[in-house]
Amino acid sequence: MAFEDRLVREIIALSFPKLHDLDIRLKQFHSESDYFRTSFSAPRFLIGRKMRYYVRVNLEWRTQGAPVDGVRSILAHELAHIEELSRGKRIRLFRLTGLLFKAWTARFERRADLTALARDYGPGLKVYRTWLYDHVPVETLSEKQRDYFTPDEIDAILAAAASRPDVFDYWYRQVPMNLTDIEAVR
Repeated sequence: MAFEDRLVREIIALSFPKLHDLDIRLKQFHSESDYFRTSFSAPRFLIGRKMRYYVRVNLEWRTQGAPVDGVRSILAHELAHIEELSRGKRIRLFRLTGLLFKAWTARFERRADLTALARDYGPGLKVYRTWLYDHVPVETLSEKQRDYFTPDEIDAILAAAASRPDVFDYWYRQVPMNLTDIEAVR
C-alpha cells in the first residue's frame, strides 16, 4: 500500500496540515461495497493513550480501475473524517454511536464531502462517485446516493460555491441532504 500511503501524505501536506502530527496509518480491508473507510484505535481510546487513526483501503479499487484522481479525492474525504474526529476531547468520539442512524450517518458523510469539496477535491470526488456507482452491488447504490453527494449534487455545490464562497460555512452547520437543499442557497 505504498502508493496509497504516498497519496495520503501528499494530501495531508497540501490540504490537511493539522493532521501532520497525528498517528495515521493505512490498513487493508475487503468489502463488496466499500473501497475506503476511516477508523481509530478503540483500545488506545479506552486506555487514554495517544490516538491512532486508520485509513482503511480495499485494494480492489486498483483491479476495478478506479481513477487515481478520484481516489485522491476520496482519501481527502477520509482525512476530513480524521480531522473532525481529532478535534477536541476524545470523549466526543462517543457521538459516533449516531452512525447507527441513517440520517446521522448521511450528515456525517456529507460533512466530510463538504470538507473535500471546499479544499478543491470536487472534480475528483465527482469522478470517484461516477465510478463507484458502477462498482457497488445494486442493493447498496441507493444507500451510497443517500449518504454521499451524487455527481449532480457535487456540480450544484461547486456552482453555488463559485458565486458564494462563504456557502461552505453555512453548509457545515446545515448539511444539505439533497439537490433541493443545495439549490436553495443560490
